[in-house]
Amino acid sequence: EGKANALPNFSKVVIVGGGMAGLHTALALAEKINADPSQVVEKKYAVESNRSLWKKWFRRNDKKNKMQQPDGKRKTPQIQHSNQNKDKPEQQIIVIDGSTIGNFASGRAKGLVVPGFQVPLEDLEADAVDHEGYCDTSIPAVLDSIISFLFSEPPAPKYTKQIVRDMYDMTYEALDRLRHIVHRYEIDCEWVESGSVEASIHSIEEEQGENENAEGSDKTAFLSAEQVNEIMGIPEKNCKNLYQGGEYDPGCAGVNPLELTLGLADAAESLGVKIFEYTKAARIERNRDDNDATAATEYVPPKGRFNLVTTEGQVVRCDHVVLCTGAENISNKLSRRLAYSFVPIYTWMAATAELREECPLKDGVVDSVIAKNLTGSANSAKTSGHEADSLTKKPAPMCGDDHVSLNYWRRTPTLVQKKFKRNEDNEGRILFGSLADTYPFPKWLISWRLRYALTEVYPQLRDVKFDHVWGGKLAFPLNSMPLIGRDTDYDDNTQEDIDGMNKYSGGGVWYATGFAGHGIVPTAMAGSVLANAILGIPDYSLDEINNVSHHQRWQLFHEYFPPSPWNGSPVSRAGAGSLLLVYNLWDWLGKRGVPLPPLPKLW
Repeated sequence: EGKANALPNFSKVVIVGGGMAGLHTALALAEKINADPSQVVEKKYAVESNRSLWKKWFRRNDKKNKMQQPDGKRKTPQIQHSNQNKDKPEQQIIVIDGSTIGNFASGRAKGLVVPGFQVPLEDLEADAVDHEGYCDTSIPAVLDSIISFLFSEPPAPKYTKQIVRDMYDMTYEALDRLRHIVHRYEIDCEWVESGSVEASIHSIEEEQGENENAEGSDKTAFLSAEQVNEIMGIPEKNCKNLYQGGEYDPGCAGVNPLELTLGLADAAESLGVKIFEYTKAARIERNRDDNDATAATEYVPPKGRFNLVTTEGQVVRCDHVVLCTGAENISNKLSRRLAYSFVPIYTWMAATAELREECPLKDGVVDSVIAKNLTGSANSAKTSGHEADSLTKKPAPMCGDDHVSLNYWRRTPTLVQKKFKRNEDNEGRILFGSLADTYPFPKWLISWRLRYALTEVYPQLRDVKFDHVWGGKLAFPLNSMPLIGRDTDYDDNTQEDIDGMNKYSGGGVWYATGFAGHGIVPTAMAGSVLANAILGIPDYSLDEINNVSHHQRWQLFHEYFPPSPWNGSPVSRAGAGSLLLVYNLWDWLGKRGVPLPPLPKLW
């Protein structure tokens, strides 16, 4: 157990939660307040390369030794910036975390750098009010109607297709920002531009002429079942037609999530953000006290709109609080709006033993398959694939599918992107994740279920051992969309409305949580969106045609995807678990050819 350091008396912004969402918010604020767009100068320490991904997730002591200097402080890049005001309380930003940075969901993530949200764009568009034949009968819509009736609250307003397209576009901007952050601050997080393959257990109609608004980058390619199996390395003799097709998006990447999280912390600290670990928030209070009378020569800290109190009794005054935690229950004393807004879901991952050359995911296979698709000739494909191999050797892609309890997997990286150097110790492990549980189960049962899911995809790996198994809790809102917005319970009538926007920059309680296991890119978006909100920077154009009158992007999430006032507690876990059981059973029967009626959409 660590010991909490003393908090300052005042900070302009206090961010609760040291995961990716909180750190992205801190970094975006610090850049906008303090930093100039300057160049990163050479570090004073050697960059450690070719480090094994899985070791950093599990060997905590080894990780701490690698990531710390002899004085016990985390290494930070030497950035040139003009942040002379970073030590002034009225400009200060602090991050508090109840444990250590990256110890929960952010550091244990699957490492798939994919834009978008947990809910596919086509599903969101199908529920849009201007969609042809609109009739929203999804599970979230039904629950929203029931909860609205029980709590006498109006349901969230209906959105248009253009609104959700704009929201999806924000995540593609966030992906570009994330690449910029990794490059600018020289975050050694094993970033690999590998692309991703999403396979489907359902039949796919390859209507490529109708994918104008389809989720994915401009170069997204539809794949047949044979192409999916070839890219994923599923032998034809072992293939049981598990996947009916899929799509390949070259714009996605893979990353070590723990190193990325620690790198974000280093970058934020380099711009003056102060991070306090082992400091857990207990409650937020409105500050109604006047400053004590003091001598004119004595510094008087700003009053602050709120008092944030920790479990150890420390108090810090602040104008803004940003709640970026969620996998652990948020108490009513922090936010009544978020306390019952989501259900915790457990998900798990495993690292196989070293497979070396037996690893089914191979570098360069994507080049060959795509070339074959373009040329339509096996001979041409071999030539094009060989040329691509020799020039680019596209790394093995990130993989996933569309089970309700989706599977996702990747190969341990063999290419360090920023140095374009092959990993001398190519272990060829597979990092495989799956399952969605509402209760923690014994590790032996988790291992058995993960192995069953892995061998369903790769029957040839049935005898491969798992060297490590780990997991954690995710915050799943009832509609599976991120919760980004402002807790209006803390607002008052004294805030002036200037152009409908600047009233928010005077102070308030904000939140960014509930990314539902799909947060590496959306957290970067949330950080920028909330930084603009706190600083009163307009970032969204008015659109009278689509009846959009917002000045800032956070208002889209706040209005159309607000937190639910009730998650079904005290039977929320049992109810969600039963629902997942039914949908998983439908998947299992459907893969075996049993004709079944369609279920309402779960997202």
